Amino acid sequence: MEPTTTGRFRVLDRRPDGRILLVDLDAAIDAVNDNDPEADLQPLAAVPPAADNALAETVRKLQPGYVVTASLAWDDSEARFADCSVEDRTWIQYADGVSGLFEVAQETWYDAQMAGDAMNSRTTYSTDNEANGVVYTFAKQTPPRDLFKEFRTGATPIEPLIQRVEAERDDSEDRAVFVMNPVDEEFVLIYIVFRKEGMLAQTVRDTYGLPSA
Repeated sequence: MEPTTTGRFRVLDRRPDGRILLVDLDAAIDAVNDNDPEADLQPLAAVPPAADNALAETVRKLQPGYVVTASLAWDDSEARFADCSVEDRTWIQYADGVSGLFEVAQETWYDAQMAGDAMNSRTTYSTDNEANGVVYTFAKQTPPRDLFKEFRTGATPIEPLIQRVEAERDDSEDRAVFVMNPVDEEFVLIYIVFRKEGMLAQTVRDTYGLPSA
């Protein structure tokens, strides 16, 4: 009998070979609560079910950002989905080579430069002065490092940023998380919008040519 692991995971991305990158959500929450920047939050790659059944259909529809409760069966150090249910439909979208970044992102990066910092963050607000998201800017690294790729593969984790938002927000909304690599800027951007289905999230998708929810 194959050993199995059951837990809560964040879907980080779908790899070209079909494997799905999963981040241990409980470990990420503990890392934030313990303020432990050295916690191992590297994702694992799970193989989708081979059979054409309800489980395979559930896994097929998983989007980056979804939170799932999953059982993973291990065979020769390879994890395969044995069970899966979706808890949360937060959506992470990746955009490489974007241009024309919005003003708040540029201002956030400018403030980081003026302070001599490699990263900075700023809360964004609606026209009614209600908080609707948080922008993070990170200085691009010199080759061979590719920070955008590191966020996408989990080499540099983004889950602690999401968990900080969850800890501060008293709601049950799914989030929209945009990870952007501007072609004409010196920084990589992560924009966590508090409402996945809201007007702001859709405006970001429309502006940068991303699929709609």
